[in-house]
Amino acid sequence: MFDHFISSDSRGLPYLSLIEKLDKNIKVITTKPIKSGRGNKLKQNKIELFCIDKKINYEYFDPDKTYSDLEKALCVSFRNIFNKNFLNINKSIFNLHLSMLPKYRGPSPIENTILNSDNYFGYTIFKINEEIDAGPILYQKKFESNESMYASDYYDVVLNHFKLIINDPDRYLNENLIEQSNKNISKTKKFNKNDYCINNNDVRSAKLKIKAFNVIGPAYFNDENNILFKIHSYSDENYGLEFKLNDGVIYPKEITPEGKSRMLVKDYLRGLR
Repeated sequence: MFDHFISSDSRGLPYLSLIEKLDKNIKVITTKPIKSGRGNKLKQNKIELFCIDKKINYEYFDPDKTYSDLEKALCVSFRNIFNKNFLNINKSIFNLHLSMLPKYRGPSPIENTILNSDNYFGYTIFKINEEIDAGPILYQKKFESNESMYASDYYDVVLNHFKLIINDPDRYLNENLIEQSNKNISKTKKFNKNDYCINNNDVRSAKLKIKAFNVIGPAYFNDENNILFKIHSYSDENYGLEFKLNDGVIYPKEITPEGKSRMLVKDYLRGLR
């Protein structure tokens, strides 16, 4: 179905893992290592490391290159934007986007789905064109959501459904592309660390942030001693730690205290005794 896979971060890894199990000849395009962390050392992304481990044929993205053996590529979570020239010479590139396009174009569709308390979500496979997330649609699938779901749950639902497609593409995919509607278009932004803070929020907004940002964040709280706690999940049950917000308190369940590893609140409190 797809002879090339294009990705540059860990959110694309589960999809590559699925495809690689079915097609050992898949070719991967990813980004070059970037300098990061202490010492400003070059760091390979998880896609490249996976390719090395599985002995997958891969190469670095070149916006001026013609990939002569590329007949149909799937792009999932790729940080580069394809320019007009690249798309003219490499025509059949499709993107998997985690919304029902044209709703929530841009980098954070799942997060906005949760923050806006939408009662449905979905994903779209579309052919990439010059405008961001605006190309004609190859496939869409819609799901119901509920208030207990975290962002990671949404990602899992989409991935599990994609398994059906990749195992039986003839059933789910055809070559008929449908142009996106010009109505009800909405766009999303890239969130940053300031967006993840819940200190000045009400309880409802804080809970939404914790659920929305548990993949790309997580949300965090600075306590009265200016100690930062990353919050991976919360509970209605008080495990012995509470964070005071504008209109009440929130009870974290799983946290990463500043300078420590991820842990349950009960384990954190046990270590303080």
